Amino acid sequence: MSKVIAFVNQKGGVAKTTSCRTLAQIFSDRGYKCLLLDLDPQQTLSLSLGAVKNRFDEVTPSMYHVLRDEMSISDAIIHLDKFDIIRSDYRMYSYNGTPLISTEQAISLANDPVAMHRLVLDNLQKQQNASTDDRHKLQRKLAEIKNNYDFIIIDTNPDLGFLTTLSLLSSPETNVLIPAFAEDSSRESIIALNNTIQTILANDLSQKINILGIFISRYENNNLSKKYLTYLDKLAKSMNTSLFKAKIPKSIVVSEAMALKQSIYDLRKKGSILDEYQHFCDEVLERLQIRGYK
Repeated sequence: MSKVIAFVNQKGGVAKTTSCRTLAQIFSDRGYKCLLLDLDPQQTLSLSLGAVKNRFDEVTPSMYHVLRDEMSISDAIIHLDKFDIIRSDYRMYSYNGTPLISTEQAISLANDPVAMHRLVLDNLQKQQNASTDDRHKLQRKLAEIKNNYDFIIIDTNPDLGFLTTLSLLSSPETNVLIPAFAEDSSRESIIALNNTIQTILANDLSQKINILGIFISRYENNNLSKKYLTYLDKLAKSMNTSLFKAKIPKSIVVSEAMALKQSIYDLRKKGSILDEYQHFCDEVLERLQIRGYK
């Protein structure tokens, strides 16, 4: 039943990290085994969970090491009380896959242009094959451990670059959740994301990307927000998806939790924000056609 869920929006500050952590916590409380995967070089999720103490730590196993084939993905898993995590690394900003030829190779083959040309062609052929290319590398890595978890939940970086492409291609059928605000600023980012998804699908006919929906991660009950909800609802339908009924209310507890490196559950045992996240998780399971409790 293992499902891969990616929280994606190139707009920063829309509660991707908070929602990833909260979803994993609620799912684990319901009996599901979860792995959190931090692909954001800012490492906010990893730091908030204590998976890394120092933002510039280059030693603790991370997705950077895994993607560079310096260790197996199973060796990078950090086991926490409720769920597991594979941490990010600040150097992932520079990760764009394998170059067609490295500096070392270019130097060593400087006097042998025929061999250099052959090497470039071989590497180019590998990048055009889904079983060896870099775009599907995360998918191949996750396939090694996927059956150990009910859910793999990915926190993505706030852009539409190579790391986000890895996230969207992280499973033969990737489930995407789009956090957004009921504000004008969310419109362009969602349209750009959808364009990226459609481009990927047009060039990879075997890939499935299931947009589970757009959920409002900072809602204020006023006329302006309601106006933008109407627009976002129409936008969602044009993307063959829908808005989630659950709307996470604007709350200082989210900022407090991130600052204190705690979950919102650590700060609030009950309240509207926790209730809405429970409802949100119910809807996620419903859209995935999964029963709410194991």
